[in-house]
Amino acid sequence: MLNNNKKAFRMPLLVMATVCLLITGCNKQPESSSEKEPEYNIVRPEFTPDYDNYGVSGKPSGVNMTYYKGIYSRGFSWLTDENTQGTELYLVQSDKGEAADFSGAQVINGTSMLCTYDKSGNITAEGLAAAKGSGNTGEVKAMSHKVHVENLEKGKAYSYKIGSEAGYYYGAFIVEKEKAKSITAIHVSDAQTKELDKHYVWRNTMAKAVDTAGKDLDMIINNGDQFDQNNSSGNDKEPFRLFRYSKAIDVIQDYKFNVAYMSSSGNHEPSSPYSHYLMSDINYAGYDYKGAYYSYDYDYAHFVVLNTNTINDEQINWLKSDLDKAANAKWKVVTMHISPYSTGDHSNKDENQKIVEKLTPVFSEKHVDLVLQAHDHTYNKTLPYKWDAAGYYTEDEKISEAVNVNPEKETVENVQYDKNPNGTYYVTTGAAGHRCGSVESDGIWAEVVKDGDQIKGLNPSKTFTTNKYKNAVGTLTQANQYESYKISSYTSAQDYKVGDPATGNVNACMFGILNITESTLSYHVYTTNEKKTVDSKVNYDLESVKLFDTLDILKA
Repeated sequence: MLNNNKKAFRMPLLVMATVCLLITGCNKQPESSSEKEPEYNIVRPEFTPDYDNYGVSGKPSGVNMTYYKGIYSRGFSWLTDENTQGTELYLVQSDKGEAADFSGAQVINGTSMLCTYDKSGNITAEGLAAAKGSGNTGEVKAMSHKVHVENLEKGKAYSYKIGSEAGYYYGAFIVEKEKAKSITAIHVSDAQTKELDKHYVWRNTMAKAVDTAGKDLDMIINNGDQFDQNNSSGNDKEPFRLFRYSKAIDVIQDYKFNVAYMSSSGNHEPSSPYSHYLMSDINYAGYDYKGAYYSYDYDYAHFVVLNTNTINDEQINWLKSDLDKAANAKWKVVTMHISPYSTGDHSNKDENQKIVEKLTPVFSEKHVDLVLQAHDHTYNKTLPYKWDAAGYYTEDEKISEAVNVNPEKETVENVQYDKNPNGTYYVTTGAAGHRCGSVESDGIWAEVVKDGDQIKGLNPSKTFTTNKYKNAVGTLTQANQYESYKISSYTSAQDYKVGDPATGNVNACMFGILNITESTLSYHVYTTNEKKTVDSKVNYDLESVKLFDTLDILKA
């Protein structure tokens, strides 16, 4: 539980290095305690992000905490300079963070890996096959660090200290209970940070997302493209692109220090080879220099993360086997970057069609409930693709129920659920960073644009075209089962502050809030709106948040 009232709590400046560690040994999961549940109060640290430098030192930077092998474990990864080899994790049962007493802490030593990028963009590192990226500006070395811990006690708070004598980073987290009342996750994608002075847009989106999710936030799901692969300009001082990834994580540290950060591999990540592997400590099912894939259980929900940069038989066979093992999970959620079904500009490309042909039949056969997508910088959702009969839709019962959607604010809304849809929904969310869509509206907020009626049909990605530079869609040429709500694809002019008050054009970033209980799954997507007049980036703020669309499913 997170208290937003700040107090002194030092968070070190985030630096750059890369780590990899393996700690073996799994004991039986401790039984949950019968004692009265303790009240924890983890306080968000005071933190001032650095928008001016890609610093490298002995202090950890790009710190990332993940579920290593399920929710009763944690993985930690970070970067340092090439001379810092120590990879230490100090862990105590406490909710005090840096103020905790680490004198009797459990100490785990991880592993470090020296990574070298040459002038041509090649990466060489022990245990990794040489691969070529792009955009690096000379030979650079960095140290990658990884360490993880398993068999954490259910429902307990832990404080951690990671790094070495050259510098430490502190945080705290609460381990999930044996039986979750609900699972709450923030869903974001396509931050595509590049120039240093654009990172604040991504940070502000995350600030609004964390505030909207509330104190019961469990994890952050990022669908990839955390940095931009294109060449930088202006005041960008990066030595190589892995530092872009690191900086994107650095600037939101105070919003993610206490929750797991579970990400997919976007199509931009391969420009810095092995970046996903180097920046997360996860028990991967498979990985290559383009990305990684894995899965994890969270009580009654099973999550699968796919690598759409490498769709091969190995990953597909693993996916089938993994979903078979999770057959009894009440909910199955897949997250991946490239979208099979989207209103976006990419929808008819070969890579998208390959995903439609190779993956969507598996989702249908294995009864996946929700596929979270990215890549197109637009928002859309499908009607459910019926299980065991992919490509067909039949109307399902809808029920309305008064639900307390925000107990803290005593907000009650009438929610319409799709009851027992027995199909897979595909949802794409708009970008969370400065390349978010430019919205045309006669006021502040865009009107919802629906691309046709909800009718039966086949593959929607073959029924229309989009123009990347206009807020328009082509004519539907055949019946489809597609419902789409769309913020226009991004234009070629991508300074986030190009909004024109005279015409009402503004920019809007997006984020989703996923909430799952034993009987319901809800995905609500929000837009964030910028102020129309901005004096400087220091005074910049996202003025408001607006609920854009909802998806609510009930399994009775």
